[in-house]
Amino acid sequence: MEIDTTLGRADLHIHSGAGDGVASVAEILDYVEHETDLDLIAITDHDLIHGSLDARDLVAKGNYRFEFIVGMEITTLEGHLLAYDLEKPIRMLLPLARTIQQVRQQGGFCVVPHPTSWLTRSVGYRGLRRVMEDERSDVTLEGLEIVNPTLAGRVIYEKVLSLNREQWHLAELGGSDAHSLEFIGSGHTLFPGESAADFRRALKEKTTQAGGRFLDLQDHRRLMSIAGEQMLKSLVVMPSQHLKRAIDSLIKGEQR
Repeated sequence: MEIDTTLGRADLHIHSGAGDGVASVAEILDYVEHETDLDLIAITDHDLIHGSLDARDLVAKGNYRFEFIVGMEITTLEGHLLAYDLEKPIRMLLPLARTIQQVRQQGGFCVVPHPTSWLTRSVGYRGLRRVMEDERSDVTLEGLEIVNPTLAGRVIYEKVLSLNREQWHLAELGGSDAHSLEFIGSGHTLFPGESAADFRRALKEKTTQAGGRFLDLQDHRRLMSIAGEQMLKSLVVMPSQHLKRAIDSLIKGEQR
């Protein structure tokens, strides 16, 4: 996958310590600033948005050279969905179409990560087809994550690339799905321009390109070294955060 250095680079699939990642939001921003040439990033923790909102505030107050988009990776009944330009979290375990509608109600947009992969919780072919055939104007996908450097993305790369170019014709993206600093940018999206506005325009015009590299054996050894911390967060920390959010929502009388 060759890199066109005249294009902007975005990694819009990064997990932080506010979710099941191992690096704090501040550490991620510092790493992106000094160790990458990314122009645009998003933090997309599983079913949590507070880390991404914190990152937006830090970027707004700081003197960073890159731009930021708020995001989260939502667990729908059909699989994971990346959602962007949000102000409030979206409830997990809703049908895919309903989840997309709620994202659109906030003015956001949706991308399907690691589509059809059997190695992680992914939207399958049938789920994608149902959404693509849905004629409602508020049930639309803006793109597919064609390049996901993990094994879950590698095993379906050729299939998804072919399906998209033959059937769905959605914008093609890459994202690192990074849960630790060193993998940020390993999957990325190339687009004309440098800013978040340029990216959104490229997404609409379908001029984005999926880029990056798949992880090698050494990379997977590193992933194994942080697996214990990730599992602890997934099984203990994150469920408590979801419970607190649910209780807070009930207290505030938030409509779901």
